[in-house]
Amino acid sequence: MSRPANPDLPRRILETGEKIIIEEGPEALNMRKLAAGVGVTATTLYHYFDSKEALLLKLKLTAAERLNGMIREIEDNPDPGQVLKDLGRVYIRFAETYPRLYRFLFETPLFNLPLTAEDTPVIYYTYFVARRAIEREHEARSIEVEARADAMMGWTMLHGFCSLLISGTLQPAEGLSTEELKRIFMQMYSGGPHGDRDGP
Repeated sequence: MSRPANPDLPRRILETGEKIIIEEGPEALNMRKLAAGVGVTATTLYHYFDSKEALLLKLKLTAAERLNGMIREIEDNPDPGQVLKDLGRVYIRFAETYPRLYRFLFETPLFNLPLTAEDTPVIYYTYFVARRAIEREHEARSIEVEARADAMMGWTMLHGFCSLLISGTLQPAEGLSTEELKRIFMQMYSGGPHGDRDGP
């Protein structure tokens, strides 16, 4: 493969694509608009990315890394219960700070492109951090339920809450504020299916 004419251009393409998603949503992103934002032709984009799907997958990985960087700040706590609490708070904060990017990352398809061995731990970093924390907690508390079952249910519950919260659908159900909803959710999420983890 020939060397790209401009080695800096892939970074600029991804930064511009992410900016469009953050400001306008994933539905606003198309190759012509992206090319105009970068200052190149749409044809030039295909010099660096084999297809639109390949570009979107790379943008998804870039978005995941933004969240993963926030998770890395809390994952080394020796208390697995605290890791899970902090992970929930970080996940919610990411969804609230970048609602459109959150939807792009978790609510758009993977574009039928196979994830490589390097891609999988990036996309599923949050899940794997939660699963490792749950495995440690199960071992410490002699819980026999499979850790991945708890991890999958916890992630499903957390994602569902975030999606409803940022859409504005959840708040009118009981007339509760966003802060009240987050407090109630974290009490339930922190407790988990096997008992309280010492409160919110």
